[in-house]
Amino acid sequence: MRAILFHEAICPEGTSWDQRLGEVTDEAILAEDVGFYGYAQSEQHFAKGEAIISAPEIGLAYIAGRTKTIKLRIASVNFLPYNHPVRVVEQAAMFDLISGGRFELGGARSNNPYTLEAFGIDPAQTRQYRDEFLRMIGKGFTQEWFEHESPFYSFPRRRISPWVHTRRPPPVHISTTSLESHEQAGAAGCGAMSGLSILGWDYVQNCLAAYAKGSARAEPVVGSITSRFATFSVGVSCDEDSRTARELTRENTLTFIKVILGWMSKLGASAEGYEYMQRIEEIRDKAEDLDFLIDSAPYIMAGDPDEIIAKARRLYELGVDDVIWRVDGMGHKNNKRTIEMLGKHVIPVLESWPDRRPAQRYGDMCR
Repeated sequence: MRAILFHEAICPEGTSWDQRLGEVTDEAILAEDVGFYGYAQSEQHFAKGEAIISAPEIGLAYIAGRTKTIKLRIASVNFLPYNHPVRVVEQAAMFDLISGGRFELGGARSNNPYTLEAFGIDPAQTRQYRDEFLRMIGKGFTQEWFEHESPFYSFPRRRISPWVHTRRPPPVHISTTSLESHEQAGAAGCGAMSGLSILGWDYVQNCLAAYAKGSARAEPVVGSITSRFATFSVGVSCDEDSRTARELTRENTLTFIKVILGWMSKLGASAEGYEYMQRIEEIRDKAEDLDFLIDSAPYIMAGDPDEIIAKARRLYELGVDDVIWRVDGMGHKNNKRTIEMLGKHVIPVLESWPDRRPAQRYGDMCR
């Protein structure tokens, strides 16, 4: 099982935005030093101090120059018109080359109604945009000369630059929340980054089943097939004392839970294709009960090393391949402490559990 450190660059009270971005770099370098497989940043807009990384391709490029081995992933670029698919292909090519093949692409429809409203995106069309992105990215990753015609994009014949003939497509992963999106990610030959495990262990199991169903008919839509299932966890905090770990993450995690309750309730009630998000209401009456949220689901990981290992083991036994851990919002010193604890006590155990899926397949699918 692989562990990936995830940042949105939360700024606790008293932390300036430029200070936090510098701290994020230090924490990413530390993650490489202590044994994390990967490091990821998300694309977020208009989130005030809760998440300030709006251009992860810039942040990750800087970190690529400060690290040597850790895999680097956008998790996730918004597959929406304000990010043109060909620009995403160009950015991926640049990033993969300058990082020595360490780049991984994550993409999402976006579940932030404030972003969709600001950019004038109809929520009912986000799934169509995502699917169009995947098709265009697959062409751009495998065809040096690119052209495309569809109701969404009309693009004349142009040469993708930079281009290296021996370069293989980077792995592509999709942020998934509904059962349907898990199945669609598998069918498109993409990894799944499952983000709604707050609904409980049964929901994770159902998502795994949906992903397996899609993977059984996987096609290399993005130029290759990546067969990895990861779960996002927020509020990740590790300390020798379990109660201390929980208290360190309490404030920022409960604030985040309120934010996603607002997002998902709004989209679920008003936007076509997001109706399943109304299930978030199932935890509304427990939204301020951190102990319940931690104990009832893998969405929040806070405790001593043995507790975190036990949760990760339960995920692994269900069929999860990777864990994406958001260590953020506790202050730089406490974030680093958790990263160090995970690297020393948890990650070596996780890495001793063998992979059950191939990371990526190529062959005839890359033309």
